Amino acid sequence: MTQKIHNIVLSNQEKLFECPSNDSILDAGLRHGLAMRYDCSNGTCGSCIAKLKTGEIQKIKHHDYSIQNELVEQGAFLMCCHAPLSDLNIEVDLIGDVKSIPIQNIVTKVKKITRINENFISLIIRTPRSKTLQFMAGQQVELCYQDISARYPLASCPCNGMELEFHIRNMDSDAFSQILFNGDLSAKSDIQVTGPDGIFVLRGESINKMVFIAWDGGFAPVRSLIEHAISLERDNEINFFWAFPAIDKEPYLNRHAKSWNAVLDEYRYSPIPCDFDRSLDNDCELIAETIFNNLSSTDLKSADIYICAPAELLIKLSELIISSGVDEKNILGSPL
Repeated sequence: MTQKIHNIVLSNQEKLFECPSNDSILDAGLRHGLAMRYDCSNGTCGSCIAKLKTGEIQKIKHHDYSIQNELVEQGAFLMCCHAPLSDLNIEVDLIGDVKSIPIQNIVTKVKKITRINENFISLIIRTPRSKTLQFMAGQQVELCYQDISARYPLASCPCNGMELEFHIRNMDSDAFSQILFNGDLSAKSDIQVTGPDGIFVLRGESINKMVFIAWDGGFAPVRSLIEHAISLERDNEINFFWAFPAIDKEPYLNRHAKSWNAVLDEYRYSPIPCDFDRSLDNDCELIAETIFNNLSSTDLKSADIYICAPAELLIKLSELIISSGVDEKNILGSPL
C-alpha cells in the first residue's frame, strides 16, 4: 500500500520537512538533518517530546515514558512513537549549538570492521537502543577499549545516532589503531564512547559557497558535514578538495567522494596527490603550497572554508589562504 507523504511545520523554528504516514516523526526529522533531541528513540526517555498545534497523529509503537495528563491535554506527544495522519504544525525544542549538547558516556558494541585498504579501517559501532549518541556533524569522540583510548572524528551523519562510523589509519603511535589492525577487536567487543566535543560544524543558515579541504583521514568529519548538508537539502555550492599521499594512488574512499555528484547539483570534487618526505622539516609547508595552488580556480573570498588536517598543516594552509585576501573569520579548522 502506497504511503502518503505529509508536510510537518515546526512553527517555533520556521522549518519544514516531509514524513511518510508509516514513519515516526523523529526518524523523518533526523533524516532531514534536524537536530532533534532524543536519547533512546523507543519511547523510554521522553527526550523527543513535542507539542501538536494542528493536524492528526497516530501512535505506531508503545512507549513506557509517561507524559503528564496536563501536558497531553496541551498536545504533548513523543515523536519517536507517533506518525502523521495529516499535515502537521508542531513545536519542537531543537539543539541550538554544540554548547547545548552534554558530554555522554555510552558503552557500545562493535558492529562491523572493514579494511578499506592496507592503511585504513572503517569501524562501525552500535549504541544501545536506550542510549543513542547526540552529536553534531563534524564533532569527535573518545573511544576506549580495555583502558586504551584515542580520539577520532565521527564519519557518520547525526541522522542515525545508533550507528557511529570512524575511519582509522594504521599508525604505530596510535595504540588503539594497533589493536584494531592486529585483530584484537571483533564483532560485539565493548567500546566506551565519551563525547562529543569540537566546534567543526556547519555554519547555521549560511548561504555562502562551502569549500571543504581535507588531508587524508580528515575526510571523516568532512564526510559527516557534507552528508549532513545533503540531508538538510541546502542549495549551497560545494567544492571538496581531498589531499592525500601520492604513494596511495587515490584517496581511500575516492568513489564515495565522487558519488556526491549524483545527489548535489553544484558539487566539484578535486583529489590532490601530494609528494612529501616526512624526514624533511618543511614537509607540511610543501603540502600546504600544493593544496593552495589547487585552490586557485575557486573564489575563496565568498566561501565558508572548512579545513581538517594535522595542526601544523592547518596553520600553514590557513596562513596562505588568509594572505590571498580571505577573512580569517570565514575559515573553520579542525586539527587531526
